[in-house]
Amino acid sequence: MSVRDALPGNGSTRERGAAEKVAQTFRMPRELVEFHRVEAAQSGRDLTGQVLRVLEGFRSFFGLPEAAVAQLEADRRRLGMDRFAYLLHVLYSRALEIRAKGVGFDAPADHGNGASGTNGAGRAGVG
Repeated sequence: MSVRDALPGNGSTRERGAAEKVAQTFRMPRELVEFHRVEAAQSGRDLTGQVLRVLEGFRSFFGLPEAAVAQLEADRRRLGMDRFAYLLHVLYSRALEIRAKGVGFDAPADHGNGASGTNGAGRAGVG
């Protein structure tokens, strides 16, 4: 969605979605509900807001710019993966990069406690 599409009054998907809410019931494990209750509380959301944030994020590649989404979608299709498998692939790729370069290797220099690029024990990588 472009910046223009996000503006009120243009009939964007986001605007229509806000007006066209549907009540839906899902059965899920108690542990999953509790996990999301805690996540919601930590970020100042209610449970509905948390669940909507996760679902919309999954659908929209977490609000990335259109150009980035287009590249990711093209990559996903080329790899022949569904969205869930592709997100697992991307996260695993990040995990491999962390293993090679250390936790927080790309954190801003003034972020954290000065342990950027280390595994928390003062060593790069996980060993």
